[in-house]
Amino acid sequence: MRYLVTPSFSEKVTRSSPRVLAAVGVALKAVETATRDQLVASTEPLLESDVGIYVLKGSEFQILLSFGTDAEGEYALLVDLIVQGGGPLRPLPSRDPNQNMMIDPRRNVMIDPNRNMMIDPNRNMMIDPRRNMMIDPRRNMMIDPRRNMMIDPNRNMMIDPRRNYLIDPKRNWLIDPRRNTVWDGPYLFDLRGAVSGFLVRASDKVAILFDEHANFIGPVVPAGDNYNVFDKAGIWTGFLVPNGVEGFNRFDVSGRWSGFVVGDILPKIATT
Repeated sequence: MRYLVTPSFSEKVTRSSPRVLAAVGVALKAVETATRDQLVASTEPLLESDVGIYVLKGSEFQILLSFGTDAEGEYALLVDLIVQGGGPLRPLPSRDPNQNMMIDPRRNVMIDPNRNMMIDPNRNMMIDPRRNMMIDPRRNMMIDPRRNMMIDPNRNMMIDPRRNYLIDPKRNWLIDPRRNTVWDGPYLFDLRGAVSGFLVRASDKVAILFDEHANFIGPVVPAGDNYNVFDKAGIWTGFLVPNGVEGFNRFDVSGRWSGFVVGDILPKIATT
């Protein structure tokens, strides 16, 4: 069967070890010679609900694929590659500010809040929770985990990685960037550009923040275009402001810039 690949899949293939690269090559040849029915029979659905994405498993990798049709007929779309490994967090080059200057606020003035007032909450009240009550969890109960149980991991087990193994990177290696060597984020960096954590989507309205060792830090909740960051007890510890380049700058509750996030956190949805 003819297959197409996403840019993410291509980048992850090029980053794989020679052994994994050879094994993926064998799998792709098998995809080419199989029919759709044969591929469906040899894969597993990604989720029990029918989302149309299937998992082709190898000994050290998994390929996520779906099916489509164009003017040339049916094809398999290779959506993503997951490679099992181990070691420290190492983002893909396109997600690493030390290798991609466009996402590095130290080298790109447009995403540096010290040099761009539009993304600095101290100079732009619309993105400052201290002055905009709609994005302040102390004044808007809908975005406060202590007053809205749907976004509180302590009361909603579906978004609690301590009780839901699917969103716990220590128990699910697919979302652990220490073991999934081609996981593409989103990653949290400190102001030096060192990885200090990562985020996992728990629902359409909540992401979970982990440190670089995959320890649970707390929920991250959308507030307009911003995100508010909380600790495990639901105490507001800071917020994220979009930088315009598929990322966010992180501030503490006093408005001090403390780091940045590379990657989208949640789908764009209404917060009410």
